[in-house]
Amino acid sequence: MVTASASLDPPANGSAFVSAYRLDARGGGTALDDATLRRAWHEDEAPLWLHLDFRQADVTDYLQTVAELDEAVIEALLEPDTRPRVARFGDGVVTTLRGLGLEAGARPEEMISLRVWVTPRRLITLRRLPLRAVSVVRQRIDAGEGALSIPDLLAWLVETLVDQVGDVTHQLEDRMAELEDAQLGDTDIDADDLTRLRRPLITLRRFMGPQRDCLAQLAQGPTWLDEDSRISIRESANQLSRYVEDFNAMQERALILQEQLWSEHNERLNQRMYMLAIITTVFLPLSFLTGLLGVNVGGIPGADSPHGFAIFLLITLGLGVAVMVLLKRKRWW
Repeated sequence: MVTASASLDPPANGSAFVSAYRLDARGGGTALDDATLRRAWHEDEAPLWLHLDFRQADVTDYLQTVAELDEAVIEALLEPDTRPRVARFGDGVVTTLRGLGLEAGARPEEMISLRVWVTPRRLITLRRLPLRAVSVVRQRIDAGEGALSIPDLLAWLVETLVDQVGDVTHQLEDRMAELEDAQLGDTDIDADDLTRLRRPLITLRRFMGPQRDCLAQLAQGPTWLDEDSRISIRESANQLSRYVEDFNAMQERALILQEQLWSEHNERLNQRMYMLAIITTVFLPLSFLTGLLGVNVGGIPGADSPHGFAIFLLITLGLGVAVMVLLKRKRWW
């Protein structure tokens, strides 16, 4: 079994060091402190994993002094704007992946980058904020059910990242199905709900498409990547490809649902405008009569008759009925 490790992602304390592990080739590992890591990095032949927070100023000290990486590799790991990518430097590989945040309430569209430097016996990962996938992999190592080697650890990280994207995919699909059922059931849909559904789809499509291609490229090399790890990463790429297809399909479904909402809104608006037009048409001649008879001049018919108002009401009522009958015959309503 493994020794107890520190909290999965300790709060920032001014140091880039987050965690480090020495794998025991049996699925477990030993958590290393900073001093032990510095001694073991160049002396220990066991597989080592170093996890850093690249927001801290001393991250370059770990990359230059401890890992002794080339400037080109350090620049690739610390570049401010990242997209999923794979780049080879000697016998090592730099790759940048995206995953979900660890914080409670983290939204799917808030994808966090994970920068990776991997060689046959060393793995360095850098993050800006805690990632769920990294915490899950560390829990597996602590439980003795983790990776056997560095290539296996890389495959575990990739698989966990993709699995969590799958969880988000299922949640979005369930929400999409609820909105579609509500629309078919003549239940009013809040346009804001549809917007909250489409926003993460845009971000996921933006990053997961390139990440799928990145994993497919990673599965083809380097030469020290064992066959089991290649198969695992390739399967993760295939699974992510299906999720990307689901994102595209959900985006199309969301557009169709949006068009239906617009169509229903326009139809209700047209019906209301039509009824207003009918009412205006019926009252137009009546308004003319009342305006004509309301002119303040002499000679208004019925002005001196005690029955003039009743006669005028009958005339306006008859005229209104006649207009409605005419509109009905012309099938205007």
